[in-house]
Amino acid sequence: MKRKTFYIIAAVWFILVIIAVAASFLPVVEPATQTEMRKYLAYVVVVGALCMMYIRSKVK
Repeated sequence: MKRKTFYIIAAVWFILVIIAVAASFLPVVEPATQTEMRKYLAYVVVVGALCMMYIRSKVK
């Protein structure tokens, strides 16, 4: 995998994490959705970070 591809994947993951954090804390979002997002927010961050570390090891 090329470095540029890794950076694109990392940017997309970072944007998705920002969206998940915003969905769990912004008052615009429904309270039920906020509690569901808070439940899974740690899993999203941890699993994403582990995947990024694995993908980084495959970059040439």
